Amino acid sequence: MHQILTLLICVPLAGVIILPFIKGQRPPAFIALFLSLVTFALSWTLLDGFDPQAGGFQAVESIAILPALQVSYKLGIDGISLVMILLTTALFPLVILGSLRTIDKHASGYYLSLLLLETGVIGAFAALDLVLFYVFWEIMLVPMFFIIGIWGGQQRVYATIKFVLFTMIGSLLMLVAILYMGSQTGSFDYEVWLQNPPQGEAAYWLFGAFALAFLIKVPVFPLHTWLPDAHTEAPAGGSVILAGVLLKLGTYGLLRFNLPLFPAASMELATFMLILAVIGIIHGAMAAAVQPDMKRLIAYSSVSHMGFIVLGIFSFTAGGLEGSIVQMINHAISTGALFFLVGMIYDRTHTRMMADYGGMGKVIPVFAVLFLISTLASAGLPGLNGFIGEYVILVSAYQSQPLITLIAVSGVVLGAWYLLKLYGRVFFGPISTKLQHMPDDIHVREVLVIAPLIAMMFLFGLYPAPIFDLVSKSVELNVSNYIINTNENPDDQQSSTEASAAELKTQTGLEQGSKDTHHE
Repeated sequence: MHQILTLLICVPLAGVIILPFIKGQRPPAFIALFLSLVTFALSWTLLDGFDPQAGGFQAVESIAILPALQVSYKLGIDGISLVMILLTTALFPLVILGSLRTIDKHASGYYLSLLLLETGVIGAFAALDLVLFYVFWEIMLVPMFFIIGIWGGQQRVYATIKFVLFTMIGSLLMLVAILYMGSQTGSFDYEVWLQNPPQGEAAYWLFGAFALAFLIKVPVFPLHTWLPDAHTEAPAGGSVILAGVLLKLGTYGLLRFNLPLFPAASMELATFMLILAVIGIIHGAMAAAVQPDMKRLIAYSSVSHMGFIVLGIFSFTAGGLEGSIVQMINHAISTGALFFLVGMIYDRTHTRMMADYGGMGKVIPVFAVLFLISTLASAGLPGLNGFIGEYVILVSAYQSQPLITLIAVSGVVLGAWYLLKLYGRVFFGPISTKLQHMPDDIHVREVLVIAPLIAMMFLFGLYPAPIFDLVSKSVELNVSNYIINTNENPDDQQSSTEASAAELKTQTGLEQGSKDTHHE
């Protein structure tokens, strides 16, 4: 795995250099597709040298950039960042393939933006220097600004400005927090920060600065209003990346930075975070239920589903953390598929209003089947991928927050209601007179886009163990770090860590029978 992370960042970045000189519609798409497939193949080589039982960061690369300021180019992965990188590299080729026929203007710029976005996302998931993380975090803002602003819908300018303003406010506060922490610790190295967590009142302000940036990205209520507009106006590929990857950077940030770096503040403010999560679950579901636009409905459903992930993170259980990571993957798959399918139908009909549809199951039966599978997966049907993550989150969260969890369960019921209502209005009933001459059913290219996502819905629904196996040790280490940082007696840290980690494993039941015990 020597320097593979740098290679993963540089391969899509090469497209950013090449594509400005490529003209036409198809050549830029083929070059971008090739580079994204190479990146995908390289990401899988990370599995060859990765030891899921080792704990800590692996494939670490570190080069001093500004030694006087203690800024370094430091990359590394654990199980959590590994699965997120694999998710990222799997989605981008599908987005590029899905955009092949729909992007007919400034194609080079569009695919350049996608590759630059992939570079930023992979870098953010792998960065172990906080200045480097912030650079990658900001890099992602630029291509998404252009993807929505140039290739979006009629209200794209409004949606773009709103997206940028929300994101930049949170980012600037996080930058202030990073600079303050760097001045206090003398380093921007994440692992150094883990050993020197801030104390006292400063920890709460720092927690708030990081959390605001991440909660805007998730997003949670009431910071979510930019998301429906961005999803509605973005092209289908932009919506898939936004829902599948960019929102996950918010929950990844909470998991990677807020909990282990500011443990006391995390515990003190956990109830507040859980209340925000539950409000988001219910508000997102109820708002989705009244949307006339299919894409806007799915956007609000993301607000609801992401609330479950925040609920799992702040349950402070190993099961809740593992379930949250699994749900990050599964939400990207099922919601990404729904955005793809809505985009494909829109390309044929040029309308997303549910009132314009009806009886489409008789006109495009293959689409109907694929849409039904994706709908049921998003609704959490057992046997499909959407079930296991939410189930583990709710079971684990109930142990520490029973009342809040019981309220959150209503989001599952509401989710099934609005998603099935969407499907019924579009695919059942009399055939709409506006759509009686619907063009042909699904194309081969569209099958190549959707088939991998459908396969993963069944795979991770029936056999989610590979994801749990990859992240369990990293989650255990994360929980151990949290316990160490909240322990008031340094002499008892080792024994407390081992006992508490064992207790968490027993409570969640996710690691029963394991013979491995983490040693700090």
